[in-house]
Amino acid sequence: MALLDADDPVSQLHKCAFYLKDTGHMYLCLAHEKIIQFEATPSPKDPNKESISDGAAWTIISTDKAEYTFCEGAGPVTSPVTPVPVVTSISANGGGDVAMLEINGENLGPSLKVWLGEIEAETMYRCQESLMCVLPDISSFRKEWDYVRVATHVPVSLVREDGVIYHTGLLYTYTAEPGPTHLNNSGGMDGKVLKSARTQGGGPVNPYHQNSSPMGMGSLMTSPRNAISMSPNDPLQYYYRSQEEDNCKYRL
Repeated sequence: MALLDADDPVSQLHKCAFYLKDTGHMYLCLAHEKIIQFEATPSPKDPNKESISDGAAWTIISTDKAEYTFCEGAGPVTSPVTPVPVVTSISANGGGDVAMLEINGENLGPSLKVWLGEIEAETMYRCQESLMCVLPDISSFRKEWDYVRVATHVPVSLVREDGVIYHTGLLYTYTAEPGPTHLNNSGGMDGKVLKSARTQGGGPVNPYHQNSSPMGMGSLMTSPRNAISMSPNDPLQYYYRSQEEDNCKYRL
């Protein structure tokens, strides 16, 4: 018999019946290793009881709890929010313009996009356990930055195509970079903007120049970290190469 007005909590080894909502007297039933619907018979003696078969009486052998958070960012949706994607780990691959972020977890689908903060990342679906996305440049979060000046933490979220937002609870960290390195007036490397000092004759002062003439032309002394050469066409322009940077840079 199924008791219709039972309100006691369900725990391990309890017997219960699963009533199918808005079906009258239909219950979930196991018959011949298949899940079917079973129509119960109202009890003639007690209106709060219904007669069910043994297959419609289920025994709770274990209990578990799962809690999910989501947000309907574009308003209420008609489709179920389940299955809820669960992210277990994230890892970065590559670097520069091809830096990728790998998302690992469960219930990942092709309708999900990876968002870092308020920036949508180009997302590629691999399987139900993995997504890949292109990491946005730091300038997407700090418009005045052309490199990562200080460590920056960005929340990672998954957004479904209908606007349902699933917060992963994970952060991606943009690690601070050393930044561009330039020569100072004394010839050292200090990370500041390179300034062009001049002699009384108007030419640039070469910090590795020996016996500089007023126009800055003469022999060069090589530094193990920097090699400087004068442009033969324009004495006001000079070049330098740093071991930390693979490209030649110049300033006027």
